Amino acid sequence: MKFVGILSVFVLLLTFVFAPSAMSEGDNLPDSGNYFIISADTKEALQPFGPTVGQNVFLQEYNQGGTQKWTIKRKIDPKTKKPLNSYTIRLMGDTADRYLQPFPAPNHTAMISTDATNFSLGQMSGSFILKCSALNGDALHTFPAASGPTEVHFGPSDGTTKFRWDFIPAN
Repeated sequence: MKFVGILSVFVLLLTFVFAPSAMSEGDNLPDSGNYFIISADTKEALQPFGPTVGQNVFLQEYNQGGTQKWTIKRKIDPKTKKPLNSYTIRLMGDTADRYLQPFPAPNHTAMISTDATNFSLGQMSGSFILKCSALNGDALHTFPAASGPTEVHFGPSDGTTKFRWDFIPAN
């Protein structure tokens, strides 16, 4: 089991070092495209419990699986034609548009919905903080569960690694 964990970290590092750059030239924010979204805290990937509406999103061992691939779409300013710091995030390849968004309950766990939620990205220590516009900037973070997979919630950022995410280009 320890070997699998070490191998996963090694694959993550190789992917990060040899992956083509998918960042905009001027602002170092990701462009529209397909990505694995990896927790800088746990090195696990965002993955829904199931690829259907209403499913919670957890962190799972990063294995480059199909349900760990996300399509992010960066919005473009209609007047200047320049990219904005505004994104939607949905499961890659899903024609039914299954979007990442906060659950409306007070703990704001992450879930899959047909409603597109806007996110902005803040840069911190080489990673990104995903801020939810609908929650006035509350950010996605890891939330260790007593049992089962690591949960992801939205809340005020305290700048720790539990709020930091890496975007690894996915095919």
